[in-house]
Amino acid sequence: MVFLLAQFLANGTVQVNVQPVEQLKTSVSGVTAGVLGVSSESSPAGAAQPVANIHSEAAANYRNLSFILNPGLAESKQVPEWIVEEKLEKCRKYVEDHAEWALEEMQRYGIPASITLAQGLLESDAGESLLATQSNNHFGIKCRRQCRGCTCRNYADDDLYDMFRVFSSVHESYRAHSELLVNSPRYAALFDLEITDYRGWARGLQNAGYATDPRYAAKLIRIIEALELFLFDRAATPLP
Repeated sequence: MVFLLAQFLANGTVQVNVQPVEQLKTSVSGVTAGVLGVSSESSPAGAAQPVANIHSEAAANYRNLSFILNPGLAESKQVPEWIVEEKLEKCRKYVEDHAEWALEEMQRYGIPASITLAQGLLESDAGESLLATQSNNHFGIKCRRQCRGCTCRNYADDDLYDMFRVFSSVHESYRAHSELLVNSPRYAALFDLEITDYRGWARGLQNAGYATDPRYAAKLIRIIEALELFLFDRAATPLP
């Protein structure tokens, strides 16, 4: 099965590489081995416990990105391997499901696909946060005065109740994220960076105040490097 990274138009036809889905799965497998403190070769086939249709209170204690953001967590808490793999699989599936939109936004607006995907993963907990499931809002986008005609909803954020945008679709949320970055002067300096400079973009987003988390940039970088999302950014460069 082949997953097309991108085949969009941007000032003419842009040719890009094709990325097998299996490479994403391999990346996640490597992350699993890393957070468990074992080599990928040492994990016996079939070691993961089948969990389909089984409600697990143990798994519910961890967010989908917990083991990516804290590689030592699984070993220190002695988390079963099947829980780690379940969470990482959700992250992989999120990337697979939303990469096409992130690539489309990159070609249209010049925002690295790796940054868009990492923010989407982090802000929405791989699409499973209340804001994502109830409002299709994958980027923590709040209502602003200039947002006329927007639908908004109250959610708890930073111990305060804030109004967040409600979108009719996840795709609309991705477009709103791009428009927010492009149209806000606070993010203007980001567009002077190379599209492959995901570290610079991550630090720039934090410095511009996208989120209040002091480790926001570090988290984005960790997600991008753990899942090798930087590979998507290369789709913006035409093949020779």
